[in-house]
Amino acid sequence: MGLGPNILALYRQMKMLGAFDGITDVVELGSQGVWCPDKRLLEGLFSAFGKPMPPDNEMGVYINSNGTGLAPSRHLHEKLGLRYDCVDIDAKFGSLTLDINFDAVPTEYRGRYGLTTNHGTTEHLLNQYNAFKMIHDFTKPGGMMMHGVPFTVHLEHGFFNYQPNFFEALARYNSYRTLGVWIAVDWTLQSLIPWEPRLLDFLVLNGKTTHLLFVVQQKMYDKDFCVPIQGVYESMIPIESASRYQLVVDGEYYSGARLTHLSRANTNRGLEGYSGRELLREAMKRAVRRYMPF
Repeated sequence: MGLGPNILALYRQMKMLGAFDGITDVVELGSQGVWCPDKRLLEGLFSAFGKPMPPDNEMGVYINSNGTGLAPSRHLHEKLGLRYDCVDIDAKFGSLTLDINFDAVPTEYRGRYGLTTNHGTTEHLLNQYNAFKMIHDFTKPGGMMMHGVPFTVHLEHGFFNYQPNFFEALARYNSYRTLGVWIAVDWTLQSLIPWEPRLLDFLVLNGKTTHLLFVVQQKMYDKDFCVPIQGVYESMIPIESASRYQLVVDGEYYSGARLTHLSRANTNRGLEGYSGRELLREAMKRAVRRYMPF
């Protein structure tokens, strides 16, 4: 998919809101290219980063309207002041030569990057566990993970499309802070819409649909990657199976078996069955989701 207008717009938005402050290193999954149909979008991006716009003979290669002839994103990131790496099996664009389906993040690269991006790479990989573990392992505590992935249809584009509840589960089990979830109605447009389920009532679905899902999350703790259980099934999994899982709460590991036990016990509980501390925690979570500026 590469870095198209919607990703460039999101970079600009996150920088203007201060979310990218302090980020100096970026690693991309997949050796990506950049394309942009409107020079003004690039001008706004460089302005947000406080960097001078490169001359036309450097930036002209990015200007096209159909995403063909992608120019390497290394050049763009470095012009924005970021130290850049990418990961791919083909060593293209000077990438770290790793097979995302199988390889682990080398020790010297673990926790090294303030921004790890997945701009349309993981949907082409069968081993989703290794791909998202790699994203986690590359990212330093306090660093950002940005995903731009297929949401609906994208007929025959990749192996997978993604649902918002997948990223919710990743956040819950790994104690990520979710800074925003958006959809784009088409990969050629820069417009992003904050996600809410009712939007599906207004989206057109057909064989040419290319809705995208964008998610930005912050890794909060230096802990091993935790495999999530989809929330709707947590109360149904046998305790002995759930004991293989763990999640991170306040920087400490929490047993999946204990979570499953609590989920089962609380399935039919009304408000009167929750402690004041539990109710306060839920109220705070909802307030953060409602009023967070991202």
